[in-house]
Amino acid sequence: MKLTLKDIEDLVRAIIGEDVIPLIKILFNKENISEFKLAEMLNITVNQIRNMLYRMYEQNLVVYIRKKDKKKGWYIYYWSLNNKGIENAILKTKLKQLDDLKIRISREQDSQFFVCPNGCMRFPIETAMEYEFRCQECGSLMKELDNKKTIDNIKGMISNLEKEIEDIKNPPVVKKERVEKKPTKEVKKIKKKIPQKKPVKKIFKKIISKIKKKKI
Repeated sequence: MKLTLKDIEDLVRAIIGEDVIPLIKILFNKENISEFKLAEMLNITVNQIRNMLYRMYEQNLVVYIRKKDKKKGWYIYYWSLNNKGIENAILKTKLKQLDDLKIRISREQDSQFFVCPNGCMRFPIETAMEYEFRCQECGSLMKELDNKKTIDNIKGMISNLEKEIEDIKNPPVVKKERVEKKPTKEVKKIKKKIPQKKPVKKIFKKIISKIKKKKI
C-alpha cells in the first residue's frame, strides 16, 4: 500500500485527534527529526510535542532512535513515521468500519422505519408505535420511510471498503520492465579485436574452386 498524506491524516484524525495533524505534515516523507526541532518548527514546547509523539507511539504510528548528546550528556530522541504500523492501523480501522456497515445494513433491511415529514426524527416501527406515530419534536404524524436508497448507498460503501481492504492485504505486484543493457565502449573494443569467422558458403566456394583448378 502506498501511503499518502491524506491517508495518514484521516487515520490520525480518527484515532488520535485533529491537533496532531500539523506534526504529521512535518514527519511525512522525512526521517529522524529530533523532538526539539519538531517543537521549534511547530512553535510549541518540548513537553507538548512529546505528548503528541507518545500518543502516536501508543498506536504504533511512529518510531524513534535515541542518540547521546556528547556535550550535555543526555539522550535526544529522533522520530519518524512507522509506515508498517500505519498500514496495520488503517486496515484495522477499515475492518471495523466494514463490520459497522454490515450491522447497519442488516438493521435497515430487517426493520421498518417511520420518519417525521419535517425531518425531525426517524424511528423503527417499535418506537414509532410507542409514540403513537407522533413526532416528539413537532407533533406531526410520522410517515413510513422507503429506505431503499439508504440500503443501496450502504451496499456501495461496503463494496468500496472491501476493495480497499483487499488492496491493503494483497497489494498489486508491479512488474519491473526488463531493460536491455547496451554494450559498453570496452565491450565494443574487445568485439572488434576478436577475428570474425568467415561465412561457411564462402569457404566451400574457395575449396571447390581449388579442386577445379587442380583437375584442369
